[in-house]
Amino acid sequence: MHIPKLCRQKLRNLAFVRDGKKRVYLGKWGDPATEAKYRAYINEITRPGGRVIKEESKTIADLALAFLSAHESYYVKNGKQTGQLQRFRASLEYPLKLYPTTPVDEFGPRKLLTVRNAMEESGRFARSYINTLVNCIRSVFRWGVENEIVSPETLTALTSVSPLKRRRSVARETEPVAPVDPAIVEKTLKFLPPTLADMVRVQRNTGMRPGEICAMRKGDLSINERGTMVYTLRTDKTDYRRDASQKRKIYIGPKVEAILAPYLLDDDDPESYVFSPESAVEERNRTRRANAKSPRRKQTKKRRRLNPCFCSCSYARAITRAAIAADVPHWAPNQLRHLFASEIRQKYGLEAAQIMLGHAKADVTQIYAERDARKMEEIAAQNG
Repeated sequence: MHIPKLCRQKLRNLAFVRDGKKRVYLGKWGDPATEAKYRAYINEITRPGGRVIKEESKTIADLALAFLSAHESYYVKNGKQTGQLQRFRASLEYPLKLYPTTPVDEFGPRKLLTVRNAMEESGRFARSYINTLVNCIRSVFRWGVENEIVSPETLTALTSVSPLKRRRSVARETEPVAPVDPAIVEKTLKFLPPTLADMVRVQRNTGMRPGEICAMRKGDLSINERGTMVYTLRTDKTDYRRDASQKRKIYIGPKVEAILAPYLLDDDDPESYVFSPESAVEERNRTRRANAKSPRRKQTKKRRRLNPCFCSCSYARAITRAAIAADVPHWAPNQLRHLFASEIRQKYGLEAAQIMLGHAKADVTQIYAERDARKMEEIAAQNG
């Protein structure tokens, strides 16, 4: 009987044997564990009645490839992939770097700790984000259990790894997102184009998410029986948790309605966006022509094609540039939502803030709405 020879694949430094036309990979070349697998393989095919195991065990690389391929079309919203898939890719980067050929059922808590330590030492991620990435790795293995790639015992063992504790890790800490100072917002507005400045004013007075203000279409706005303007979102961050008929609604007051009125006059197309980059560029060009000291030569350069709407990233970049021009501290558009939540909680209470933000639980609202420090000062003055 022919005994297959242990061969080496130089590109990935892997050891394998040939089973007919198929290669059976056994692990890293020169690894004692690989030698043991080879001896076990030979014993299996040489014993009476023995058989060749044609299907090799799945490795970490096989599991990662299968998971990412299966979820390319799963994490999609409005025709675009969400950031969740990129988060999974980031979480799998270190297991693939350290243990690409390790069988999935040999990836235990110690190897997961090694992966987490590599994330810490890289300096790329904050402590809280490392915990998120480790949970993503466990989610990949949970999917592997569902598809009978990973044994349930392996997943159970991985759940024993505790998250990193605050100030017990070399990874950097992140500060919680705080409401932006209204005075900083007013100074920044002076250096924003009129369209973007109106977007900030609308978000400031409604508590929308940055993506929600960018995705507002004219057909999404309606007037209810009480004469109040209502913005019905087509999709939002948590719509997958609700029934299809339960759309998030944002009620708009007279102040915001007056800001939106000029943008709703020109176009009757319900699919057009309220705030579009094209109208913002046209407005900017009119201002430049009006302020020009000498007439400009007619440009023959082909005009760049613009997106039909702003994205949350371009919206945030415009605010960053305006904050630098205004010489004020950097702030992000999501801080407007925190500011709105804090003001509503201070005036009307936590439940009102929860309703206005569209949160299912008040615990989430408390992350956005800061507690009223003046109430604490009054109690301390009376009892101290």
